[in-house]
Amino acid sequence: MSKFKNGLDKTIDIFNSILCVFGVFFYLTFVVCVMVQVISRNFLPNAPSWTEELARYSFIYMVAFGCGVAVHRREFVNVEFLHDFFEIKHLHIVNRILDLVIQVVLCAFSLYLLVQSVIPFAFIKFPMFSTAMAIPMQYVYFGIVLMFGFLSLAFLAEVISTLLHWNDPVELNEMDAALEAMTEKKEG
Repeated sequence: MSKFKNGLDKTIDIFNSILCVFGVFFYLTFVVCVMVQVISRNFLPNAPSWTEELARYSFIYMVAFGCGVAVHRREFVNVEFLHDFFEIKHLHIVNRILDLVIQVVLCAFSLYLLVQSVIPFAFIKFPMFSTAMAIPMQYVYFGIVLMFGFLSLAFLAEVISTLLHWNDPVELNEMDAALEAMTEKKEG
């Protein structure tokens, strides 16, 4: 079981690294397009129209690659409202259960949207092309397929990882450590 945990953790790290490389590439593309647009609007008689379009499409792909990384790094918005209701002894159990429930629900939601909505939308039969660059829109819409695919994979990996690491010792974050210190002060 330990080898499987380590293998899963390494696979998740490699997956995150690949997503980060592509995310950075599309971020840099976005920044260059915006810079070209700003410079050309200020110093040239006409601004190229393709820069706006390419910036928009690179932003879509940047988000598509970044969302999987955000899942693994737990960088989405999180509201910790149960700290006041549970003793510090039981808080880590409640947090793990909530994490698992949230991960399962969001994985199911991402898979449902991917299969029921995103794939039919992205691969429409009517050929459409972007205005300035004449790119087939299926390439642009494919970014949404990637996003929900990466989200589904990331949440599935997090569910498996949470279950595998269920009995591992809990590392307290700063807030939990402060609450634990306050609880010990009151008891002692």
